[in-house]
Amino acid sequence: MADSAGQGDIERLVVASLADAVGGAAASPRGLYRHVIERVERPLLRHALEVSGGNQLRAARLLGINRNTLRKRLRSLGLLPGPAPRATALAPGPPGA
Repeated sequence: MADSAGQGDIERLVVASLADAVGGAAASPRGLYRHVIERVERPLLRHALEVSGGNQLRAARLLGINRNTLRKRLRSLGLLPGPAPRATALAPGPPGA
């Protein structure tokens, strides 16, 4: 787990980045909170998946959230590909083929 010094580093990075975030969020109808959360959440989820070798259950456990919550957040952030298209049966060819 992160120690208090690591937490301080993260806090300093967030504070230093807030000035830029406030400018970008001012024009956003969703507001500052949502803007900042998405900017932090996207790389966090990518990192958790990378560390877990792409295993969503392990990534969710690392983050301390339910796997379904992880999948929902991945989908909402555009990080989860959609379901694979179903294979369609081939239509029979013309007679005599």
